[in-house]
Amino acid sequence: ADTKEHDKERMTETKAINASLSTLKDCIRARTLASQPGMGGNTHVPYRRSKLTLLMKDVFDAGCTRLCSTVVLATCSPLASDVSHSANTLKYSSPLCDGGAIIGGILGVKKGKMQVDASDPSLWSNLQVVDWLERMYPSLIDPSNFVDGLSGVQLCALPEKEYYSRLENSGTSCTGAGDDSTKLAKEIYLAVWTLISDAKTRKRRKVGTIVTKEDEENERLKMIADTKEKARIWAEREKHLSSKRST
Repeated sequence: ADTKEHDKERMTETKAINASLSTLKDCIRARTLASQPGMGGNTHVPYRRSKLTLLMKDVFDAGCTRLCSTVVLATCSPLASDVSHSANTLKYSSPLCDGGAIIGGILGVKKGKMQVDASDPSLWSNLQVVDWLERMYPSLIDPSNFVDGLSGVQLCALPEKEYYSRLENSGTSCTGAGDDSTKLAKEIYLAVWTLISDAKTRKRRKVGTIVTKEDEENERLKMIADTKEKARIWAEREKHLSSKRST
């Protein structure tokens, strides 16, 4: 009855919302099926069908190795008359409680905890932030005063202007003068966000361990060696076949 007064634009919006919710339901169903032993490799999760589920790619993509956190809110009613609805809500939300089970079911890898990235500033304590500033910016007179008790995740959430105002208003400065403080604040802000970007794009193995630069270099050298070995084997094979044809 409340849709009678809706205009064309509102109806189009309603259809788009319903389509996204329908895709979300299909994704949850597919992921539930994928979590069952032996079913993961044959199950497709259609998270690309809508923008809503595409934004939740890391939730539905069992092969995703990105370290992230997902919060699922399931609204249930305490009334006995709504038991069926509450049970249905829990039925669809419960499979999203443990992403590790899906990874183990689909990829056949041993379930384990993600390796903590020590270079991720959002995981640093206040002391770790101060220590990083002291090591990276020795010209900063009082890093603890600049940080002012903030943890790493709080520092990451600060807007760029806050970095400038903290240097100016907290009595914290650098050994230089003039534009040096502004330049230093800009450098700290960019360095923090470089670390954040690196942490979010850090490569991980399927078991959750971090792939270091040394590991990448070793894998690259191994790939080159394997390619050369294959080329040598093929060259010997061609030489053997040529000699056989000539005889």
